[in-house]
Amino acid sequence: MTVMTRYKTATVLITLVLFGSTTALQAQTTDPARRPPVLRSTSSYPSRQTEQVAMNRGGSQTSPILVTIPTVVMDRNGRYIANLRKEDFRIYEDGVEQNVLSFGSIEKPFTVALLLDVSGSTQYQLSQIRDAANTFVSRLRYNDRMMAIAFDGKINVLTEPANVSAIRQSKLHIPAVTDGTVLYDAVAFALKQMASIPGRKAIVLMSDGVDQNSVATLKSTVDEIAEDDVLIYTVQYNTLPQLPQRLSAIKSEKARRKVQARLMKGYAISEPYLRALAEKTGGRYYRADDLRDVGPAFEAITAELGVQYTLGYFPKQNSSDAERSIRVKVRYPNLVVRARDSYTTAPTIARQ
Repeated sequence: MTVMTRYKTATVLITLVLFGSTTALQAQTTDPARRPPVLRSTSSYPSRQTEQVAMNRGGSQTSPILVTIPTVVMDRNGRYIANLRKEDFRIYEDGVEQNVLSFGSIEKPFTVALLLDVSGSTQYQLSQIRDAANTFVSRLRYNDRMMAIAFDGKINVLTEPANVSAIRQSKLHIPAVTDGTVLYDAVAFALKQMASIPGRKAIVLMSDGVDQNSVATLKSTVDEIAEDDVLIYTVQYNTLPQLPQRLSAIKSEKARRKVQARLMKGYAISEPYLRALAEKTGGRYYRADDLRDVGPAFEAITAELGVQYTLGYFPKQNSSDAERSIRVKVRYPNLVVRARDSYTTAPTIARQ
């Protein structure tokens, strides 16, 4: 069995065991007479998305939390829907309809952390990654804010959060590559950095999804995102074809086989991991086998981040459950609501 065959087989098995598939929520209607206008779209397929933020309201231990849900609404052709009103939305928590108390319209600025994998596995594509990163900056709006983080064997903050207009004045410079790929550590670091930033925010992670040498783990980062208020978009590019060339630099056959086995395990869980980050936060996963495909993915991400409604409610019912289900609907036919399907009341959220 070839390396590629083992990789494909392992990926399929782990995907089936570790992570389930997600489905799109179909919007329901009670008033088909009025139809909302359509806004342009760069997305061609509907799926679920939402951002959730929970904040402590104060008072006793059982005081309710404010849950805010940034929401995207599209038609069946993937075009964004504009000019909806608060009364056009319905929110259900654990099956109980909630009162929509706050409502924000679309076209709000956001803060994004661009997280770039520049480890040894990407050394043959580094210039393309740099170009892709600068392309992403060019897609953002002048009033958005951004920070850039690169990682290999260590984490490098390329730019602190700043207005995009300021960042565009200079290109992003990626330092020399070091050994290792601290992917899980970089995700944990980005989540910590974004936790103190108010308003709408997202992480855009560009990586092959293979970790080496992190202190954080796959499980710890997936658990942490359930307690955060940040969307994560993942763009995976393929470095597997370069693996034989990388392994050829290892002279010892025994050492080479050991490294190959370890890396193949990493490749097998890479796509399920990146999909989990996106789906559990309400973001979206993109696959770019060729880095020339990254541009359209970045365009879709930035367009979607800029076109969201924000809904807020206080849960009607007290519940001891740490995780609660959410369902968002709109009153018009043939529309798709992309909304996260749950949130957690873990203490890390309640302190925000």
